[in-house]
Amino acid sequence: MPVSTWSRALCVCLLIGMFPSLPLHAEEVRSESMLANTCAGCHGTLGASAGEVMPTIGGMDKGYLVEVLTDYKTGRRPSTIMGRIMQGYGDREISAIASFYAAQPWVSTDRVAVADQLAEAPALHERYCESCHQDGGRSQDAESPRMAGQWAGYLQYAMQACRDGERCHPRKMRNRVAELSDAQIAALAHFYESQK
Repeated sequence: MPVSTWSRALCVCLLIGMFPSLPLHAEEVRSESMLANTCAGCHGTLGASAGEVMPTIGGMDKGYLVEVLTDYKTGRRPSTIMGRIMQGYGDREISAIASFYAAQPWVSTDRVAVADQLAEAPALHERYCESCHQDGGRSQDAESPRMAGQWAGYLQYAMQACRDGERCHPRKMRNRVAELSDAQIAALAHFYESQK
């Protein structure tokens, strides 16, 4: 009895389904942009976040991104979801994700701070932050992320979490924010958000 074309196709599909774990090399099947798509749901297209509590990551320093993502993966940096997501990636994939976002243009928020939010902020920046976050928070490197143009809600959360000992990157930042009040942290967050 001859086997129909449909039956052959069904057999091939079943055979393929029986061998889903054939070894493939990550570099052969995953591009930087494909890996980075996982992040777009929260951090926005090309890393330009549209939500106040999600940081913009497009245009950040690659070394900084690699360190933060690795810290999430190892649990060194506490998180609600990032740690679980990053456990699915190897070092080369983390590096590829960081490369993709580092190559994107920085997109600042479109918010402008009001004067009363900024009254003491320039002096606070100069005293506590300028040595690492130069040029109004525009400079960046592997230890100091860009702050200028970042969402105030995220910056406020990050600085308070660091001050309160929940998480801090880099660790030396804890000494800088330890004596800041909630109002001072809010003023700094709005100051950085207003810098473009």
